[in-house]
Amino acid sequence: MIADTSGLLALFNAREPAHAAVRDLVASEMEPLVVSPYVVAELDYLVATRLGVAAELEALRELAGGAYHLADLGPADLATAAGLVERYRDQEVGVADASIAVLADRHRTRSVLTLDRRHFSVLRPLSGGRFTLLPASIGVSQARGRFAP
Repeated sequence: MIADTSGLLALFNAREPAHAAVRDLVASEMEPLVVSPYVVAELDYLVATRLGVAAELEALRELAGGAYHLADLGPADLATAAGLVERYRDQEVGVADASIAVLADRHRTRSVLTLDRRHFSVLRPLSGGRFTLLPASIGVSQARGRFAP
């Protein structure tokens, strides 16, 4: 499963309505969550500005602790992501979301941990089809673009 910023933000913020659903989903995963470096940067900013430096450091230490697969993205990956940003420019899909599509293709998965239904209901996997947005139990009111930076 590839982790989006919104899913990780809900995981690291116990006050978020989706926290329990995200926590339970992540706990049930057998494989480490794959995290884009662009997602780490976005998450760092959002946690620091919304929850403070102590929470920021806790999130960074958690991500660095080995339970997550921190993905590498090279120039070709960034070029592919830029193509997706261009393709979905009217939807304002940024490089973090586009990098998730690139990583999903690399890891041959369509599963994305996200509350960002606005972008990921439009963004398509590179191989076609649709992403599986998890947790599936998130209601529209919980996911209505609140987390899209």
